[in-house]
Amino acid sequence: MLFSALVLEAVFHQNSEVFFLATTNHPEHGKHRRQRSAGFAAAAVVGKVLGTLVLIGVITCAIMACFAVVYVQTYIIPNAHLDGNFDMNLTSTIYYKDSAGEYVEHLSLHGTENRELVEFEAIPQNLVNATVAIEDERFWTHPGVDWKRTINGVLLMFTGKDIQGGSTITQQLIKNFTQYDDVTVKRKILEIFRALEFDKTYSKEQIMEWYLNYIYLGDNCYGVATAAQNYFGKELDELSLAECASLISITNNPSKYGPNSNLRVTDPDTGAVKTARDFNKERQELVLWKMWDLGMISEEEYRSAVAEELNFTLGVDEEKPAVIYNWYDEQVITDVIQDLSAKYGYSDTLASNMVTSGGLKIYACADPDIQAVVEEVYTNRENLVLTSDSGQQIQSAIVIIDSDGNVVGLAGAMGEKESNRVWNFASRSTRQPGSSIKPLSVYAPALEMGLISPISTFDDYPVQMLGGTAWPANSYLSYRGRMTVTEAVEDSSNPVAVRVLQEVTPAESYQYMTQRFGITTLEQGREVNGKTVSDLGLSQLGLGGLTDGVKVIEMAGAYSVFQRGGLYVRPRTYLRVTDDAGNILLDNSQREDTPVLKTSTVWYINNLLKQVVQSGTGTQAKISRMTVAGKTGSTTSNNDRWFVGYTPYYTAAVWVGYELPERIRAGGSNPAAVLWQKVMSQVHAGLENRELGSKPDDLITVQYCLDSGMRATEACTHDVRGSRVATATILRSDAPLEDCSLHADVEVCTDSPILDDSGSPIAGLYHLAGEFCPREGSGGLDQQASVKTVSVLDYVRENMGGKAAADGQYLLGYLEAQGTCDVHTSAIEAPPEEYDPYLFDVTDPSTWPTQEQWPGFDPANPSTYPTIPTAPPATESPEPSEPPQQPDYPLGPSEPETPPPDEPYVPADGAH
Repeated sequence: MLFSALVLEAVFHQNSEVFFLATTNHPEHGKHRRQRSAGFAAAAVVGKVLGTLVLIGVITCAIMACFAVVYVQTYIIPNAHLDGNFDMNLTSTIYYKDSAGEYVEHLSLHGTENRELVEFEAIPQNLVNATVAIEDERFWTHPGVDWKRTINGVLLMFTGKDIQGGSTITQQLIKNFTQYDDVTVKRKILEIFRALEFDKTYSKEQIMEWYLNYIYLGDNCYGVATAAQNYFGKELDELSLAECASLISITNNPSKYGPNSNLRVTDPDTGAVKTARDFNKERQELVLWKMWDLGMISEEEYRSAVAEELNFTLGVDEEKPAVIYNWYDEQVITDVIQDLSAKYGYSDTLASNMVTSGGLKIYACADPDIQAVVEEVYTNRENLVLTSDSGQQIQSAIVIIDSDGNVVGLAGAMGEKESNRVWNFASRSTRQPGSSIKPLSVYAPALEMGLISPISTFDDYPVQMLGGTAWPANSYLSYRGRMTVTEAVEDSSNPVAVRVLQEVTPAESYQYMTQRFGITTLEQGREVNGKTVSDLGLSQLGLGGLTDGVKVIEMAGAYSVFQRGGLYVRPRTYLRVTDDAGNILLDNSQREDTPVLKTSTVWYINNLLKQVVQSGTGTQAKISRMTVAGKTGSTTSNNDRWFVGYTPYYTAAVWVGYELPERIRAGGSNPAAVLWQKVMSQVHAGLENRELGSKPDDLITVQYCLDSGMRATEACTHDVRGSRVATATILRSDAPLEDCSLHADVEVCTDSPILDDSGSPIAGLYHLAGEFCPREGSGGLDQQASVKTVSVLDYVRENMGGKAAADGQYLLGYLEAQGTCDVHTSAIEAPPEEYDPYLFDVTDPSTWPTQEQWPGFDPANPSTYPTIPTAPPATESPEPSEPPQQPDYPLGPSEPETPPPDEPYVPADGAH
């Protein structure tokens, strides 16, 4: 902006000057002023413009210089120091706590890289000279930075080319020791200042020693001593000049110049094939020429070395390591390497060397007994025998965390572990969590925010139409209609999870997952093949269909919040790391738990997830006489299966799937829950059962309606399906205040059942009663009353793709659509009143009977007149010859006569 203002000012000044000159040439003015030549005036204007531009440039450079000084002092110099005391000849040790709580030595570590360290005095002078000649010819004289080469690299940048070149041996060593290997201006500046500081601190010989011990030379060879043995079968001090030049040639590009590389390049013109050994020979001769040119060797030595035939030995594949770390030990090593790199800026290579060969003491969190159980179950493939359609063997991973956040057991794959630093499904893979994400992303946030309680009700029915299909579907391939949150979690209802998430909102759910539960793999938005993908959505957070997925170790850490009463702590595999002198390098022991959920929310979640194990989708994870809570998970394609569960003692997450995702065909079983139970039942053997968490103080027991979640009414008791009243213990603040408004009383006729498609009556369902259906007290009819009052749901459900819900036939709209009773369609005539013949008077027609009362009555025919029946003559009973014998036991006033107790009872039909 300053530059623009100055330029505008100069232009304005120039235009004013020209205007002035033009006006002075006017005849009236010419008489009073001396005329100036046009050339002189133009030159003056140009001079002023150029002077202004120069001044702008000077001011701009001064400002930029000030900014540069501030930047260097603020961001560069504080990070410029690099400690180079890297002793890699010491054995590192991992310690575990024994049963008495004392740390005992568990494992001595050995470097996994093929490296042999040598001191500077043992390195041949020809090898040192060859390195200097081809890598950094002014190494012995510059202060860590070769300014000539650096300026050339900067010029390349200003010409639009990559920032490259200019790196000295010191700078390359620093790059190998740190994580700053990106090609940026900041990296180059920091590298320069670090190199200057490093060169002041350490001798040239020490820097050269470190460099030649740490460079990578292909074939898994680190350092020149190892490479000499690998490529020439010689000790380092036995190498010839030609071999030294060949060896140092490899470091520029091991895949191209490594003698055992399988590189093949065909010349398009001649068809000739060049191998990596051909390229190595070409670069070796370049190195030798540079040495001759710099006066390091004579012409005779140069020509002799060029003519010498290089005899390479065939590299031998690395043998199986003498010690194969178990899954837990390897995870500890990985975590310490990552934390050293993060804290100190070390490269992974340097941090790895420090862990395995730097004399570190690592105090790990593992429980040897628990890890032994994990190893036993996961080593034996008979515990999980599944093969994919393409022939892949099933894989699985488990992480177990105690109440303090310590990872006490871990397995990264199924089967015997045959090597070190292999792929670990527990900590490196991201897999789709399916429904196992719901307690974290849906129900815990909704409960915490006061949006729901366990007795809140939602509709287990599609939420919307997506691409012409009702969405979402359920794993049980149906919809059950109105249900409580408790039922939804137990059955793993997808529509209910989505409906609850709509109230929470995906944005709030995302914050819970990332900020409270420690899930680091969610994606807020990135470009993939020209499209933006994100986990901020209903399907992603409601159903677990994430962009990338989640890690097993992070799922265990997230669920441990419920086991720990609402506190989150990042899972840890070690407590602290010290160097050989006892100085603490890394400290994980002093960590504060972060409260992320209220205790009432945790109490609700614990009850919900205990129900999943007791009678829901997680019954295969039950442990005898131990409280277990947890959640299953599966994806739409059934490529991933999960069970994440916890007890009063431990939390464990188990994932099952194939390395290359394929459908898991396990029948009705959840193999993740099965494996969880196999491990955790042994882990908990002998432990006393306890309750999960503590009860909140302000609890109340309420009766509520299972369909509305509201206070139960009389109508809820005579639902056509039976009583819909349930009892629950909830927070007083969550108690329903209003009566159920969902149940509506209706009259139905039990003589007119509703039939299904096959013509069979549907249990409990009848047509609505009509006006002619017999009712109680409808008046002296022989026909019994068939009308009764029941209740149905006065709930209107929007049709989604023609899908039916299990409670759809219990809706008022359904009954109304069936019409009224189809049996009693008209009034039933009452039977004639019985005629009393005593009233008959032939002379009074009003006393005559009707034909219905006295069929055949004819006033003109006396024989048809009503007659009064005569009573039969009375008969006298004969006197008994002797009085009846009374039984030995008393008879009640209305009791029938029964045989004495000692007589066997014989039913009237003779059956026994």
